Amino acid sequence: MRAVQDAATARAGARPRYRCRVFAASLGRWARGPTFGRDVTFVVVLKVVLLIALKLAFFDHPRASDMSMPPADVAKALLSSPASRVPQGAGHAQ
Repeated sequence: MRAVQDAATARAGARPRYRCRVFAASLGRWARGPTFGRDVTFVVVLKVVLLIALKLAFFDHPRASDMSMPPADVAKALLSSPASRVPQGAGHAQ
C-alpha cells in the first residue's frame, strides 16, 4: 500500500516540492552566507531601479505637447552653432 502511495505522489508532483525545497534552501544559504555577493547584488538592483525611475520621470515624455521638434531641426540647431565673438583688444583685467 505504501509503495502505491509513493508511486502516486511521485507522479502527482513530488518533484516540484523537492525543487521548491532546494530553492528555499539555496535562498537561505545565500541570505546567511558571505555578504559581499549579497551587497553587490543589492547595489546593482538598486541602481537599475533608480535609473528606470529617472528615465520615466525625466526622459520619457515632453513636458508639454508643443515641446516636440522634428529630429532634423534638432540636429541642425545642435550642429550648426555660430562661432562665438571674441572682442579684439579688450582684456579681462581692465
